[in-house]
Amino acid sequence: MKKKHTNPVKEQDDDLEQQSSLFRQIYKSQKWWQNIIDAITDYLFVIDTNYKIIRTNKAFANLFGKEPADIIMKPYYELFGLDGPHEWCILPEGKDCCANRSVERTMNDMDYLISCYPIYFDDREAAVYIMKDITETRKLKDQVYHLDKLSSLGTLTSGVAHEINNPLTGIIGYTEMLLMKNEDNTTKKYLQNVYDSAIRCKRIVENMLTFSRQTPAQKSLENINDIIDNTIELHEYWLKSTNIEIVRNYGKTLYVSVDRQQIQQVILNLLINAEQSISETKRSGRIEFKTSFDTKSKITVIEVSDNGTGISHEILPKIFDPFFTTKPVNKGTGLGLSIAHGIIAEQGGTIEARSVLGEGTSFIIRLPHTS
Repeated sequence: MKKKHTNPVKEQDDDLEQQSSLFRQIYKSQKWWQNIIDAITDYLFVIDTNYKIIRTNKAFANLFGKEPADIIMKPYYELFGLDGPHEWCILPEGKDCCANRSVERTMNDMDYLISCYPIYFDDREAAVYIMKDITETRKLKDQVYHLDKLSSLGTLTSGVAHEINNPLTGIIGYTEMLLMKNEDNTTKKYLQNVYDSAIRCKRIVENMLTFSRQTPAQKSLENINDIIDNTIELHEYWLKSTNIEIVRNYGKTLYVSVDRQQIQQVILNLLINAEQSISETKRSGRIEFKTSFDTKSKITVIEVSDNGTGISHEILPKIFDPFFTTKPVNKGTGLGLSIAHGIIAEQGGTIEARSVLGEGTSFIIRLPHTS
């Protein structure tokens, strides 16, 4: 029997081909996993115990205007302009001390849910971090909380307002009678103070009843520009006496299904707010009403801007809260903007405020178009 001879060169070529095929498979596998990671829109990065980035996706690198290859093996915190890691990224020593965890943090005016997942492999330690942008989610959550708070408070204030209204009507009526009959100046002065205070209480009660109204809106197709014009006309005398310039910057708007009286009340509340803000400055007053229609989203936009004192960044999130006011006791009830917020929400729209302290404030109302 003849002995089979092997070809060493051929065996070597076969081995090289197998290795080459294996390398191609490994490379394809790595590219596949990298593509999977890059498809994740949340910001993902992996750091070692020295806080150096050992793997990242495109979303995280693009957040800083870079490519993944540009930031590999660099301390992650340098991308944030820091000299050391964030408090949420301090890695504890020992496997037993590090566990999956999530925290919410605000960075560069954006809100993030940051989750950490420690990994251990082949005596190596690392941590996977995923940063999820929850800015819009938090805004929606705050809006839901605000609406729920308005609903609960509305039920309470409705009962209280009705109970107060009855004796208040008697106080006003009897005070008017005493003012007509009494001729003593000192007594009339005191009675007038009582009457003025009672009238102020009555206005507060009326605002509370409006705020807590339970009747549905009576909607009809209305032209927003006409509603604004009519509201300005109602307040025209006061506007002339305060020498405030009214600017109408109207765009072409479609008819919107709204409750005319309620929208008029919103515009009036914003107009009065703007007047009071301007009165606290020494410059010439200017209030601009701007309207437009977004054909893509089919939203009618109303913007009311003033050049008053503006609102600080700390106070701005609270201005729609019921009874919140920065005005003196005899200047405001803190219900005007809450009522406006409730009315716009009932119409299916949104209202937001933007302000620069010392320069002025803008309120932006968005109302959906219904065909």
